[in-house]
Amino acid sequence: MLAVVVGAGGGIGGACARQLAGQYATVLCVDRDLGAAERTATAIGTNALALAADAGDAGFGRLVGARAAELGPVGCAVYAVAYEEHTPAVELTRESLMLSLTVGPVGAFEFFRGLTPAEGASYVAIGSLHEKQPFANCLGYNAAHGALGQVVRTLAHEWADRGIRVNAVVPGWIMTPGEEELYGAEELATAGRLLPLGRHGRPEEIAAAVGFLASEAAGYISGSFLTVDGALSTSLARLRGV
Repeated sequence: MLAVVVGAGGGIGGACARQLAGQYATVLCVDRDLGAAERTATAIGTNALALAADAGDAGFGRLVGARAAELGPVGCAVYAVAYEEHTPAVELTRESLMLSLTVGPVGAFEFFRGLTPAEGASYVAIGSLHEKQPFANCLGYNAAHGALGQVVRTLAHEWADRGIRVNAVVPGWIMTPGEEELYGAEELATAGRLLPLGRHGRPEEIAAAVGFLASEAAGYISGSFLTVDGALSTSLARLRGV
């Protein structure tokens, strides 16, 4: 059976692809950066293939769906890409907002809809605490994840009679190469010590949650949001200075 991971060239997506390689016969690693997808596939071994596809393109869902159909029915599909720009809302461009929505909820929907599912298929979107928390200077990303949450809920509702389970894994602050590039090692080390568990999460911890949702043990779980954030979301209500 086949697993398909979009964003497999990234930290979380790559970890998900490696996790699912132990659960499925074949893993299709999809990323807009073919080299990154190939590196993940090579690290997995002979049961992994790479595909270049950009979630921002109009034909994205059809392209991935067609390639996946050549390999067999999909037992697990993971969508692990998003577009995020940090800028005050008053300065946010329409183009940036639309890109967040296109790469986020629209891309996820088109990806899931384009697949040929196996019986009992598990579809998982990598969500964000931004779905419910209106972090400043992230309007596009906030809006995109709010919409992605409704995509997950709606598909779980509509596709239940097809035996397809649709869920989300919601990470906290995860240590990935992208975060290191954005913030720098020193700033991340300082921030990590201030998190509730005293450290950032690891991509493998998100992948383990995805693996669980893909397993028989999660066979009655659909429409759920599995939060893997080290208690970060429950700590956000703390008032500054208190």
